[in-house]
Amino acid sequence: MSAATAPRVAVVIPCYNDGRFLLETLESVREQEPCETVVVDDGSTDERTLDVLAGLREAGVRVVTQPNQGLSAARMTGVRHTSARYVHPLDADDRLAPGALARLANALDANPEASAAWGDYACFGAFSCRVPGARSLDPWRITYISEIVGTTMVRRSALEAVGGWDMGSGFEDWDLWMKLAEAGAQGVYVPAVNLHYRQHSAPRMYRESLDRAKVLRDQLRSRRHRLFAARRSNWRQSPSSWGVKAMFPVISTMPGLPERRRQQCYALIRDIFEPEMSSDIFWGPRARLRRWRRRAEGRAA
Repeated sequence: MSAATAPRVAVVIPCYNDGRFLLETLESVREQEPCETVVVDDGSTDERTLDVLAGLREAGVRVVTQPNQGLSAARMTGVRHTSARYVHPLDADDRLAPGALARLANALDANPEASAAWGDYACFGAFSCRVPGARSLDPWRITYISEIVGTTMVRRSALEAVGGWDMGSGFEDWDLWMKLAEAGAQGVYVPAVNLHYRQHSAPRMYRESLDRAKVLRDQLRSRRHRLFAARRSNWRQSPSSWGVKAMFPVISTMPGLPERRRQQCYALIRDIFEPEMSSDIFWGPRARLRRWRRRAEGRAA
């Protein structure tokens, strides 16, 4: 295959006991522009998943099997088994939106200085919402809150330059964005829903999961200590609103605040000062804020 006809995107799909959704995920990939596709079986033990994987092999789908090593290792296995210049990881239970690969790859083609491209995503399953993506890869802001969806298209050369995904216990994507930001990388935001993200848990379970995130955040701070140490200098260059730049540092130093509440505070401040970034991930105060804003706009009209 010549360079002119070779696919420009490689889709890497790690799979660990997610066979019940995998065919749906692959169908969303088939509806995209031609691409390299590899499924990485990360040591699945579920019989249904093993049957699905066997059927995919018989159908000619590239399936690579490895002992269970976790999401980061499975993604990097897929990267090593592909060669396209852009890499798009995709979880085995999610779906690409129609035209997603073309939109993201076109953005990277048009912005050769950019290391990654992303957009918005829509949740489905246990609850529905639309979540806007970050407007830039801001090295100051990303030390407080992760606003870039994990399944984002990354330029292979940039991914390999920072060592790819290598955090084994969670927050793999946040860690990668911090590594890219630390290296001075740029990103490009594509204003469209590019991913349909399956929510398995109810909102209460989602909120509880944030309380378990403090240990992982502490690991990020230790791993990316130079980026955290540069907060003050990066603050000056951040394109964030003045309200976000004023309040995020205050929230981060509130003693005894559970991680769930801290993330809700970040999101609430963002909604107030950057309403274009509002989403429905967090309930309660954010929903009340939106109702208050609608009433205020109605009175003004």
